[in-house]
Amino acid sequence: MELTIDLKNYNNTDDIFKRTASRGIIYHEGKYLLICSKYGDHKFPGGGVKKGETPEAALIREVREETGFIVIPSSIHYYGIVHERRKGDYNDILEMDSHYYICEVWEKATNRNLDEYEKEYEYTVAWMTLEEALKHNRDDVNMDICPWTKRDTTVMQHLLNCRK
Repeated sequence: MELTIDLKNYNNTDDIFKRTASRGIIYHEGKYLLICSKYGDHKFPGGGVKKGETPEAALIREVREETGFIVIPSSIHYYGIVHERRKGDYNDILEMDSHYYICEVWEKATNRNLDEYEKEYEYTVAWMTLEEALKHNRDDVNMDICPWTKRDTTVMQHLLNCRK
């Protein structure tokens, strides 16, 4: 899978901020592990790759921080990439490459370690079907507050299409 999403909600005169991220597609007993915020968005757990960190290491770290679940390293399989271009947080253009991995987690979760903005968004963990998540993302989300929803909604739809 390789997808490109351009929200075109920026000025071409803005500075460009480039970022790489890793995200987990975690499926168990008919449901996917997702992160939900108080704004109604549902997304795959994951986040930015730190300097000197491999995308796989970032995946393991981010899934644990956001969900408390521990990724089983031997289960990690590359799924694809989403190239995203949209207005950033500081009047810049965000160009982000999100690498998606299909993986499994150990059954028991540990404590989460949320960033300040994740606490502000009141991130919670949910297991749900893609159909349930898509309904929420299409009906309930303010895209100005949660522009990343377009990215994960596109990946969810791609997963559904591949199952058919």
